[in-house]
Amino acid sequence: MLLNLLFLTHTSYALSSWLGLDSQSPLAGSHRTAYQPFTEDFNAFVNNTMSEFLAPGLAIAIVHGNATYARGYGYSNIERLEEMTPRTLFFAGSTTKSFTAATMSKLVESNESAYAAINWDSKLANLIREDFVLSDDYATNHISLTDALSHRTGMPRHDISWVNGNVSVKHQVQQLRHLPLHHELRAAWEYCNLMFTSVSHAIEFVTNTSMATLLKQWIWEPLGMHETFYNPADAMNYAENSGGRVNMATGYLYDNLTSHSMVPVPLSHIPPENGAGGVISNVLDYTKWIQTFLHPENSSTPISAQTVKKMTSAHMPVPEGTWPYTGGKGWYGLGLTGGIYKDLVVNGHDGAINGYMTSMLWIPESDFGVVVMQNTYSLAANIVVWRIVDDFLQVPVNEKLDGAMRARTYQADQLTRLANARERLYPGSAGATPVKPSLPMKAYEGTYRHPAYHEFTVTKSRRETLDVQNTTPSLSMAPSEDAHLNISATLQHVNGDHWLAQFHMGTPGNWMVEDAVRSRFEIGASGKVQGLWFQAEPALDELAWFEKV
Repeated sequence: MLLNLLFLTHTSYALSSWLGLDSQSPLAGSHRTAYQPFTEDFNAFVNNTMSEFLAPGLAIAIVHGNATYARGYGYSNIERLEEMTPRTLFFAGSTTKSFTAATMSKLVESNESAYAAINWDSKLANLIREDFVLSDDYATNHISLTDALSHRTGMPRHDISWVNGNVSVKHQVQQLRHLPLHHELRAAWEYCNLMFTSVSHAIEFVTNTSMATLLKQWIWEPLGMHETFYNPADAMNYAENSGGRVNMATGYLYDNLTSHSMVPVPLSHIPPENGAGGVISNVLDYTKWIQTFLHPENSSTPISAQTVKKMTSAHMPVPEGTWPYTGGKGWYGLGLTGGIYKDLVVNGHDGAINGYMTSMLWIPESDFGVVVMQNTYSLAANIVVWRIVDDFLQVPVNEKLDGAMRARTYQADQLTRLANARERLYPGSAGATPVKPSLPMKAYEGTYRHPAYHEFTVTKSRRETLDVQNTTPSLSMAPSEDAHLNISATLQHVNGDHWLAQFHMGTPGNWMVEDAVRSRFEIGASGKVQGLWFQAEPALDELAWFEKV
């Protein structure tokens, strides 16, 4: 099979003829170092990890002092057998958040009178008053830039609102008024992409300039990040005109239900650029971004040392176990994570978007950083990053982080959680004799609409269950026609008009997100279906109302 071929090869950036460097030589720097990351043992580890966790290819770049090491493994495009290189471009997902925070810092520290009132405590609503309105007046009026950039606003993810439809950045922000909060302001850490989208909208509104332009002028050009983009068309055009030196990685998801192969992700399935996850880049350019945080004192650095400290310092503690730190709880800064690993401070961020994942981190005290990018949704990149860290720190074999075992445990726990979903969400329902749905299945079919989550279409289906001989009534939910992800759900009947929704985001067979949530149809006095109550945000107990149209 072609999939097996993926893990028999790796490509080194040093093999590019125009470099003419040995594969174990640093790509930059005035001296050689004893540190040699790409050993035979490490290469075997990477290939084995890619094989087990189904990654078509990945690229690695490491910085240590003035030296940069980089290598590609596997393929950037399976169908064309294009080898992965450190100049291969990827969608970098949530690593974008650090660039959004850095861009806002330019306004905070600006000497221009137009931005004089902007500081880290500025209220987001004061910058985009008409658009930034939440369901709670206090939260609306008191969420600061620091709150929004450190995930302490009390707003949960609500990701369906921005992936289930072609929604502009401004409209994404305007939809917040229809989405409930989960916690009080600053009461808990809760990841929310929409807050970074809101900050990027505020930047564009205040400056009357696009994020793409500001990032290029303020951050990327000063750092020499000439292969970093905010717009997919710009990235594709650059790759096509690079004479073969740069290619764009094709994103893949593995279908383990039907074809048992990697399925390419169309670019139309990638959400539009925003401050939460819009950057496209490669590992070599990202080493320049990492160096900014390793050496903030450099005069050429586009953000100040004060900003670096602000971005990497703790603004909100993160629950223990969220990341593999050894020093207890980690923290979230401004668009960056932080924690203690082997008595050393570690900063960084991971990123994931349909068919792509990125993991970057650095250890300031060791003048060391690493970034891994891959072209699928898989835990491989994160496993490889922590292996690189342990190798660099010369951690004894029996004390190294077993990222693969952690990943296997996580996957097993998720499967168990899904298997127990019915009893967890509807306690006592498993042994009860169910009351039939109020209406024939045909009556539930139709389109259901929410002002922020957009539309779902419900159709009839039949699904054999494994625990009883007869069939259980079931329905299918399909996303909006212009959804960026295949957000779908299978509604399995529980009792009366209560249903268990097996909720998916991604490609069948390799769902990026898979969960089970509660749902309930509401029948009006007319005897007709009025709408659907659906747990669109799994973090919330309350159900969202989708009106039948």
